[in-house]
Amino acid sequence: MLLPLVMLVLLISKTVADNFNKGIYDQIVKIKGLPYMEAHAEPYMRHLVTRDVVSGPLVTFCGVEKVGYILHALRTTGHNGFPVIDEPPFSDTPELCGLVLRSHLLILLKGKGLKVEDLDIEDEEMEMYVDLHPITNASPYTVVETMSLAKAAILFRQLGLRHMCLVPKGQGRPPIVGILTRHDFMPEHILGLYPDIKPHSN
Repeated sequence: MLLPLVMLVLLISKTVADNFNKGIYDQIVKIKGLPYMEAHAEPYMRHLVTRDVVSGPLVTFCGVEKVGYILHALRTTGHNGFPVIDEPPFSDTPELCGLVLRSHLLILLKGKGLKVEDLDIEDEEMEMYVDLHPITNASPYTVVETMSLAKAAILFRQLGLRHMCLVPKGQGRPPIVGILTRHDFMPEHILGLYPDIKPHSN
């Protein structure tokens, strides 16, 4: 008999508390500096497009890539995803083949763990080539570079993505413009790029 009453009291108290401040778990996430995305897009995002917040440089791999280059990219960047591009003679024109994850590359290169330091590659192996197609996600989520940043942010959050590939609007350009991650949607990143934007402007 008391259980429904207790549940009702808890529901009302949580609703009232959420109207005055953010939930305790949201505050903990923010204190830890984790890139937490709100359920709604910030108003100023409607005035920006996805290419406006792309941070570089973009590191891409060919469908068949040299081991030494892959290892160099893993050691010099912190990226978790890399676009894979097929170029002639594997395709008529350069085209986006998909996205390969850092963890899959480490396993492919005989890693016993998921760290670059765990790799033990001989000098002669550095000159070899590996086919990345079997470990490439051939259907990554892509959006055109002129898509509204607000729409992209909502899509990114609703689908629970880690990477969103930006493709060019016109022809005759590289097949990928950049990659958006959760970090690129953070207000701190966007306002750092555009300090003149007012955070709460409509």
